[in-house]
Amino acid sequence: MLVKPTNNVSSNGTHLVEDSTAAQELPADLSEPPKRWRNGTATLRVALLVNLARNAPPTHHNAPSDILAELDADKNVEAYAAAMRAHHHEVLIQEGNARLAEWLEKVQPDICFNTCEGFGGESREAQVPALLEMLGLPYSGPGPLAAALTHDKPTTQRVLYCYGLPVPPFQQFNSPNDLLNPNLHFPLFVKPAHEGTGMGIRNDSIVRDERRLREQVAYIIKAYRQPAMVEAYVEGKDITCGLVGNGNDVHFFPITEVDFSGYPADLEPIYGVQQKVDYADYYRNKCPAPLGEQLTNEIRRLTHQVFLVTGCRDFARVDFRLTDDGQPYVLEINGLPGITPVSDLTLMAEAEGWTHGDLVRAVLDAALKRYGFSR
Repeated sequence: MLVKPTNNVSSNGTHLVEDSTAAQELPADLSEPPKRWRNGTATLRVALLVNLARNAPPTHHNAPSDILAELDADKNVEAYAAAMRAHHHEVLIQEGNARLAEWLEKVQPDICFNTCEGFGGESREAQVPALLEMLGLPYSGPGPLAAALTHDKPTTQRVLYCYGLPVPPFQQFNSPNDLLNPNLHFPLFVKPAHEGTGMGIRNDSIVRDERRLREQVAYIIKAYRQPAMVEAYVEGKDITCGLVGNGNDVHFFPITEVDFSGYPADLEPIYGVQQKVDYADYYRNKCPAPLGEQLTNEIRRLTHQVFLVTGCRDFARVDFRLTDDGQPYVLEINGLPGITPVSDLTLMAEAEGWTHGDLVRAVLDAALKRYGFSR
């Protein structure tokens, strides 16, 4: 399927999403605030749900080196817990695995802080939210539908296209032999359909002829065991915009532009796993990005629309490519963005004076507010 961007968004861009998302601004009334909450001044029992790379099941034969890139490390989990303990919450840490339901029934937390990326399956980010919904427990972050949607890049882009939001033309390949839509023109960009953290995105992702396209699609399908997404390669700046909150009550962080000048010269100017993981110490950014007030406001407007139409909650990060003539294209939304001490969202928050702890607590507070736990 080829999808081209359309321009049927109104001048202020808001009418497309108001009717379909109005219900999302209401608290999800799954439970009453616990009695000991006492107007937000007492301790809450918070279940911190994580997926640690060291607990991942064995990977398949010839799995790519970045197959565990989205999973967490112990030091990051301790940072999340420390942020919540600083506000006197009781934090109980648990792996989001097949034994989670039994543990939750025993612990009976007041709210869950969900960071689980999942260990397997094309909708793996939706697994823990679905379980929490079934158990009737409040939790932070996207619900199962939004988690599944935003983890599936082609489906996300189809939804955004239907709302008139600017996405690059793209096509999903289920086989290396799928016919290339004649309206897609080289250079093209190939990436896994269901991954994040730049997984599967390297220099080879940019393809400039059909032979290389077929080779890269075949590699993605075999290595990641999922379809490949092929989209028009957009030359320009790599920028990202993050927010915390819900509905129209959101806080935008300063927009970040990736500065590719710090990386080795042989790396393409794309923000993939090599830049995010292999050469993480070389990272440079411009935050706030030097976009000017008008373009900054437009990026934030688009970020908010993407957040609303995909049904995300509490926090999110939207990645864009910005052409030299100032046209932004939405690449994806991260409905469960990384909030490690060195993540993009943390760096954006720090650019306006927040600490990592401030960010973690803001996400938790957004979820508490959404459930009616008043402060």
